[in-house]
Amino acid sequence: MNIFAIISSIFLLTLLGAQSTSANVQASVTSNSVALKWSPISGAVKYHVLLSDDQNTVVDRNETQFGTLLPNTLYQVIISAADVNGTNLANILPLEYQFRTVAAPVSNLHIMDVTESSIQLTWDMDNETDSYQVMVKNDTGAEMSATVVLGEEGATISGLHRMKFYNFDVTPVGSSGLGESATIRARTDGSGIKLIAIWQGSQGIFGGAAKIFRPITIPRGSYSIKVQLPCPVLAVKFWNAKLDKKNSVPADATYVLRQSKLWQRRKAEIGMNFYFTQENETTTCVISEDNISLEFGAVVEAPRDASVNTAIPLKVEEWGINGLVSVLLSELYNDTNADMTKPTNGTWNAKPEYGDYVIAVDSGAGCTGGLIYDDVWGMTRKSSEGMPGALPSTAYFVQDEMQWPTNEMGLLYGYNPEVCEDRSGITAQIMVGGPFVDAVFAAEDA
Repeated sequence: MNIFAIISSIFLLTLLGAQSTSANVQASVTSNSVALKWSPISGAVKYHVLLSDDQNTVVDRNETQFGTLLPNTLYQVIISAADVNGTNLANILPLEYQFRTVAAPVSNLHIMDVTESSIQLTWDMDNETDSYQVMVKNDTGAEMSATVVLGEEGATISGLHRMKFYNFDVTPVGSSGLGESATIRARTDGSGIKLIAIWQGSQGIFGGAAKIFRPITIPRGSYSIKVQLPCPVLAVKFWNAKLDKKNSVPADATYVLRQSKLWQRRKAEIGMNFYFTQENETTTCVISEDNISLEFGAVVEAPRDASVNTAIPLKVEEWGINGLVSVLLSELYNDTNADMTKPTNGTWNAKPEYGDYVIAVDSGAGCTGGLIYDDVWGMTRKSSEGMPGALPSTAYFVQDEMQWPTNEMGLLYGYNPEVCEDRSGITAQIMVGGPFVDAVFAAEDA
């Protein structure tokens, strides 16, 4: 039953052809909602508000809201005056109003590619959207001049400056005009250092702050940044990287930084504060962007001759005619998703970094033919073909960057009874470092 149509007909019959008005209705519209406000109607105690998608409400004020609307869609509203009992006042003209919701913000907006002068954006295209508008802003929100070329999957913005952050507002344009914007922040590629400030403190102590920009894309493993200041300083402090004390020589103003943890590798900017006395800041030692040298990825850790292997506790269960294996990595390492000030899950032992370990699951002496892995979660199986020392009864798994934060992993397996009579000997171990681990990830990177 179309309530909207029936009530509209009643109004038209009651009013004997009188024309309604929308001059006093205002609407604030988004892609999925509308806020309506209208001038008070004399004699009205309440209002019936009907929307053309069969939503209706009774309010005692001259405003209301509707949600769960469709984007880029035309709607009609009828607002009728009612008495204290909620009965429509037949002698008062209803208000009629039309509005169209705006286009919804784009979905799946992300960075596709970055160079020193351009950034490529991509998002899910909507067939009902006529076009898109991309606005470029700096970090203060001011609009910037740049060249925007729209394509079939997004847009390429060029004419940008290296090592700078930009905000991009992507707005769909539909039949109702500009839609809602989605915003993404990104910086152009490039490496170098920017001196933010030099200041004078108390007791002859000076200080300075700088930001190191490293290349956005870096190789797998621990990444190094060698910082050479023009003269020794009293102290330095770094953010988003750890000081490699073994390779640093403060007396020579040489500092080697390491980004080995996954959260550090995701930070392409490293903050640095340094402190020095007035004697440091002389004509022979002026700290500036021009005389701070940087080397990216120059200091490489010595490879390990062999993996360090540790047994992983398992929970093995029957699962119908198959089996279920839970890999209890949380009994060895801390849970990276947990608040480690209260380690209710895991231990205090730090989990190896992404790319530095392989999880090996062996089917045991009673199952020399190996297991058939029907489903795996929390990790990804890798081919061991051609790997030095790989065993036919062993399957090898890695955790990618998205899987690394979890210790919840396991597998569902089947088996061939002819070559796997006994599954009680299933074991697992974590292999950290060494040529085999390097070979597995080298094959992944290829």
